[in-house]
Amino acid sequence: MNELKRIVENIQSVWTLSSYPQDFLDAYDQMECLATHAGRETFLVRRKQDGIMAVAKCYDREKFPCQPQFDLLRSISHPGVPRFFEQYQNQEMLCVVREYIEGEPLSDYALERDLPLERILAIGRELCGILSALHSHHPPVIHRDIKPENVIVKPDGSIALIDFDIARAYKSDAERDTVFFGTRGFAPPEQYGFDQTDCRTDIYAFGVLLRYLVTGSVKKNANISFDPRLEAVIERCTSFSPKDRYGDIRAVQKDLDRINASRFPIRWPRLLAALVALTAALCLGFSAGRYTDWLRPAPVISFSEPLMERAVRLQLGKETGLLTMEELAQVKRIYIYGSEAYGDPDAYYAQRVDNHKEGPIRTLDDVKLLPHLEEIHMVRQGYVDISAIAELPEIVVVELKHMRISGVQPIAHVPGVRGAILFDCSLFDVTALESCPWLETLDVGRNNLTDLKQIGFHPSVRSLDFKWLKMNSLDGIADRFPRLRTIALQYGEIKDMSALKTLSELEKVYVLKSQAEFVKELLRDTTVEVIVAE
Repeated sequence: MNELKRIVENIQSVWTLSSYPQDFLDAYDQMECLATHAGRETFLVRRKQDGIMAVAKCYDREKFPCQPQFDLLRSISHPGVPRFFEQYQNQEMLCVVREYIEGEPLSDYALERDLPLERILAIGRELCGILSALHSHHPPVIHRDIKPENVIVKPDGSIALIDFDIARAYKSDAERDTVFFGTRGFAPPEQYGFDQTDCRTDIYAFGVLLRYLVTGSVKKNANISFDPRLEAVIERCTSFSPKDRYGDIRAVQKDLDRINASRFPIRWPRLLAALVALTAALCLGFSAGRYTDWLRPAPVISFSEPLMERAVRLQLGKETGLLTMEELAQVKRIYIYGSEAYGDPDAYYAQRVDNHKEGPIRTLDDVKLLPHLEEIHMVRQGYVDISAIAELPEIVVVELKHMRISGVQPIAHVPGVRGAILFDCSLFDVTALESCPWLETLDVGRNNLTDLKQIGFHPSVRSLDFKWLKMNSLDGIADRFPRLRTIALQYGEIKDMSALKTLSELEKVYVLKSQAEFVKELLRDTTVEVIVAE
């Protein structure tokens, strides 16, 4: 540890004499130089305030021919796209910090393994999903450098697309791009000045990447034969003229889905025999069941997420044995932290995020088995589909922290929600929660919220958590939260807090020690208690 500290200090001592923005140097420790190109450098950095690792791309504003459009990523929330963290600049340098995605480049991953067609199709279909999120953005975001080195295979096998250096927004009125970039072999003709790049540009490079995974080469080779249906997809993706390619990446994904589904042909004689046997069994069971209720078997209950089942069993105090619908109806709350489930809330709240690895939960579909669930508490997962929450009529508290969700609409469908704790969930807008009239507690800390307009009007909220948020001003907070009594502002960067004085029912403000004197002076003529907290 001492050696690591010494190395960091040595790097820092050199950087302080450089042209990098001072606020960037103050916020991050530079751990390693990952790449150096003409006019730009890529560094692995560590955020000083919480130790989170990130990637910083620093651009010489004089040498770099165009300023990257990183603002495009601010409003895209997808597990396969690195989150935008912060941006720093001075007259000489622009430094953009984004999420560090751990994993292995697809180029190395494919080189070290003999990938079966099933795995290649899985990678292709997942990459289609990422590109679909980019292309369906308004305006569409074109990556323009799809290649194996820019696709990361995460430890759990999922993939992410990185390096948006030359990404751009599609402009319908432009005839051609003004700057030409790309990787030879993967870039289509229009990327060299023949036309403006659009979504079909990424489709071309995607087709080349597929060919590379299947044949090991970016060039077509008549001596290598493979599934003709996949070959047809690649040929259409890589057509010279954009008008001959797929017009939408979702159409590519559908064709890959068909290829994947048809890889397991149906054996009709065996299937027919199975259907006859099943029909006979059903008829026998129906006949017996009409007269003997005791012969009817109990329904088999199956959880798609084993950790969710573990959380349910801890609530029921039932380690083994079949679970019944009657038992599931008794479950009121579940507690999951990382890859561990807890039956005792005290044990759950005693956990620290630094002590847990990312958990395996990817969907909340299992909660549909819990008709009377009132509280769900979950921390440190990856990207989680929370749509099933909309089917929980009795849910009162939703606590989701340190994970990624696509939005709060499923929670908004349950009007009885009183507590929404949504800390570090990659959210850009929570105004949908305005449809929850009983909402009393709202935590939206460490999200991508920079304006009160992204939070909405919540007349019933009494407790509000703004930790780690960056905002210019709190103007209008009294109109949006007229009954607010407590607010947490630790680690945030809110330039103008003067509107706190307009909150007529405000009782407590939680701040860091470094903020305390300023806030106390601001509220000196009020009865508000300023509390120092971490």
